[in-house]
Amino acid sequence: MRLKSTTGAVLAAAALLATGACVSEDTNEASSDSALSGSGTGADCTIDETVKIGAVFSLTEAAAFAGTYQQEGLAMGFEELNAAGGITYEVIQEDDKTSVEDSVAAFGKLIDRDEVSAIVGPTLSNMAFTTYTDAESAGVPALGVSTTAEGIPEMGDYIFRASLPEEVALAASIPAAKEALGLTKVAVLYDNADEFTTSAANTIKDVLNDENIEIVAEETFETADTDFAAQLTSVLEAEPDAVILSALPGATVPLVKQARNLGIEAPIVGGNAFNSPVLVGALEDASEGLIVGGAWSAAADTTGNAEFIANYTEKYGRAPDQFAAQAYTAAYLLDQAIRADCDANREAIKDNLGQILEYDSILGPISIDENGEVTQEPVVQIVHDGAFTLL
Repeated sequence: MRLKSTTGAVLAAAALLATGACVSEDTNEASSDSALSGSGTGADCTIDETVKIGAVFSLTEAAAFAGTYQQEGLAMGFEELNAAGGITYEVIQEDDKTSVEDSVAAFGKLIDRDEVSAIVGPTLSNMAFTTYTDAESAGVPALGVSTTAEGIPEMGDYIFRASLPEEVALAASIPAAKEALGLTKVAVLYDNADEFTTSAANTIKDVLNDENIEIVAEETFETADTDFAAQLTSVLEAEPDAVILSALPGATVPLVKQARNLGIEAPIVGGNAFNSPVLVGALEDASEGLIVGGAWSAAADTTGNAEFIANYTEKYGRAPDQFAAQAYTAAYLLDQAIRADCDANREAIKDNLGQILEYDSILGPISIDENGEVTQEPVVQIVHDGAFTLL
């Protein structure tokens, strides 16, 4: 069934590598628990059984800057839904420690031991390329909230994302920067050792070609690098109008700081790794003028956004970021999919999650198609006086 537009504010069963536990692969013979099927539909849906939702985020190590916000946003969303009544949700949270091995183990536990109805996460795309293969095999819907790399939804019928693809964000931020700054020539720097950043770099070059912007310097580095003097010297000598950067947060901070210390004053345009107040805080004055395309803005006049910001800030003692906003929205999207047929079984969630049409969220109207891909309007922001503002 096709879900109608509504208002919403108010996976892998891979082997547990250390133990050798096995994955059940019975996608074609999906079992159904009648206790997870209720009565009524939509707002009138009532399910007596508690619906278990798994969550796998990076709460420690390198990607914790995003994962902790995601945990908080998702938890707050389901707390609001529980208060609304009709369905009781239990979120079972796992920390993948920014490790592929731990992410696989977390997915396996949630599917085989906890028997969750769906999984939200993981935080990073390179984790998803491994864990989602197992989620597809197990017939468990997996909803990504920051898995923005190219090729994620194509991994299978049970794979979805509510995270704006990196290519869409970049396709918005580069033209916006061109219009605002009059860009004609740029330097491109990217991490060529990571699937996500390499995919983004390919998109960057395609967009630059479409916008008739010349690449006067192209430099690469690896994820663990800390000294970027050689690459940045080449960029400085090329005198670009802007620097387009595709990097994970661990490299972004030293790279941007070193660029500013070397005398590179050109604006720096980046992708989703820039969408964090934690990163802006770590960069300090070097963050000024950073430009980024993304899925959410605190300044956006979207349904429920002001209330979300106020409630989140009161609850957690800090303002939310895009990672929190997307995870919060994921709770409501799953609720929509479950309430469509008042059925929290895995197969029903899969069928209905891919039919969400223009759900009116804090991200703006958002749709998920039958292929698992999200559609929404991106926003472009610039860091001014240490805070994100719309460009």
